[in-house]
Amino acid sequence: MSTLMRILVMFLVWLAFTAVTFYTCVQPQCCGDADVITNTDETTPAEVTNNYAVVSSLGSADVLTGTEWPALRQRLLDQYNANPNQLLEIYGHYYPSEAVPDGYENMGFLRADRIKDLLVPDIPADKIVTLARRMDGATPAAEDKWQAGTFNMSEPQREDEPDKAEIVELDQNEIIVRFPFGSATNSLDQEVEDYLEKLADRLKATEENVTIIGHTDSRSSAEFNMRLGQRRADFLKDVLVRNGAPADRITTESEGETNPVATNDTDSGRQLNRRAVVKLIP
Repeated sequence: MSTLMRILVMFLVWLAFTAVTFYTCVQPQCCGDADVITNTDETTPAEVTNNYAVVSSLGSADVLTGTEWPALRQRLLDQYNANPNQLLEIYGHYYPSEAVPDGYENMGFLRADRIKDLLVPDIPADKIVTLARRMDGATPAAEDKWQAGTFNMSEPQREDEPDKAEIVELDQNEIIVRFPFGSATNSLDQEVEDYLEKLADRLKATEENVTIIGHTDSRSSAEFNMRLGQRRADFLKDVLVRNGAPADRITTESEGETNPVATNDTDSGRQLNRRAVVKLIP
């Protein structure tokens, strides 16, 4: 066999060996089917959203704003600008288990102040009232985020105008009835009577239970205020029952002066503390 022929044979043998090696060893590692190299441990991360207005978390005074905050803020500004005589009430939410921060009666007042800072100076500071709203029920986990505040526009009472009852809807399941000074069982304003009549109609059409909690300011003794708060709660129950609400689904209790939403050092604060809270439970 000539030298040229031997070289040609050796080249063909090398070429065949290279082809076999590529298709049996190399190709499956770099060019194989996707299911051969899929990492089954890899997971798609959960989508992170901020579809909220203002939220906080347990034990934190920080108030976070989300994508819904600009629209809510603008609505509050529009309401205020339509009638600059109004007061904006901000209820900062808190849970009873949270530590009391320095300088505040509870974490709710501090959160309300933080929300207030998000609105001043577009709404003047003296047109904003910061209040606290205790959240009952199960305490959330430390990592949970929940609504940090509730807002209400109210007309300030003129000095020459007598105290009158007032309705404040915190949400569809929690309503505040504010009472005039010293009142517990006096007749209510017609507007409040009409509201309670509609609430009774709602209770007749649903299976909801109701808890009514009476509150007072800090004037008079603690014992007297506990009784006064109970009379306020019982009075509202009587109004609802008189309008057809089922009595066996309405419970009443009193917290007297122990759970203020505002300071008791001013007339306006005491007025806000004279109230009954109506909670509807599905």
